[in-house]
Amino acid sequence: MAHDRPTHEPSAKGTSLMDVFKELIKEQEEGRPCALATIVNAQGSIPASNTAKMLVREDGSIAGTVGGGLAEGKVIAEAREIMKTGTPRMISFNLHDNPLLDSGMVCGGSLDVFVEPYLPAISLYLFGGGHVGLVTAEFAHRIGYEVEIIDDRPEFANAERFPWARKVHAGPWSKTMAGLAPNSRSMVFIATHGHVFDAEVLTWAVTTSAGYIGMIGSKRKIQTVRSKLLTAGTPSDRLNRVHAPVGLDIGADTPEEIAVAVLAEMIAHVRGGRALKTASRTISDLDHPSPAATIEDGDEDKRALA
Repeated sequence: MAHDRPTHEPSAKGTSLMDVFKELIKEQEEGRPCALATIVNAQGSIPASNTAKMLVREDGSIAGTVGGGLAEGKVIAEAREIMKTGTPRMISFNLHDNPLLDSGMVCGGSLDVFVEPYLPAISLYLFGGGHVGLVTAEFAHRIGYEVEIIDDRPEFANAERFPWARKVHAGPWSKTMAGLAPNSRSMVFIATHGHVFDAEVLTWAVTTSAGYIGMIGSKRKIQTVRSKLLTAGTPSDRLNRVHAPVGLDIGADTPEEIAVAVLAEMIAHVRGGRALKTASRTISDLDHPSPAATIEDGDEDKRALA
């Protein structure tokens, strides 16, 4: 779920450099992405220090300023895009070439602003501690994701089985999910030991802010779960962002191969890889079926592996 917090004024003139860093620390502690814009070069007169800094939050609100005006608005817009890509960028303004940007900011001349993202760690909420979940969690940990394991079976969700997990939750699905709050940098992978549990978890997952949601299963099972949720009133647009059958379409069969396919899709999601456009599938694709599938209908969705 999105975090609630007091709204901030769009303008933050008079904010000290220390205040900017305090806000940066606050955003990081609360697991929200943000970006820091710093003036690295200025030619001409600007109503700010030539090394001024401005924090841009995920919602576009700011702390500090890099001079105001239309150019600052462009910096804010670029910073929000940079938070999505994770790639820092230098933004340059030549006010001689574009005088419209010279509105209360620079009296002629030029300005260079360096914008760097500060992104929370990627969290993977993995539902199902069976064979596929075990291997996927291990590989995800090696990649650098912070993994939380959720299962209603204590023998499949314990610190001995997952010694490197950030947290391990063993207990009723609904009780555990009530205490979780995925953000836009979080991913949810659903591979429980039963279709009913998959549906329960998916119903919760699509109401969260998780940036990626994937569910294991055959096309037949996924269609059944989808129909059940639609009948129960879940909006179709929420379901259409679910990756299912989960994983890039590489013909994966074993738990290890499935884990590779799933994590490849997650990496493509995080990095904006082109593979998502050709080998990744969402629930909405079931309306336009193709013969290929990571887990074929006849395999009964590898339930014995989950």
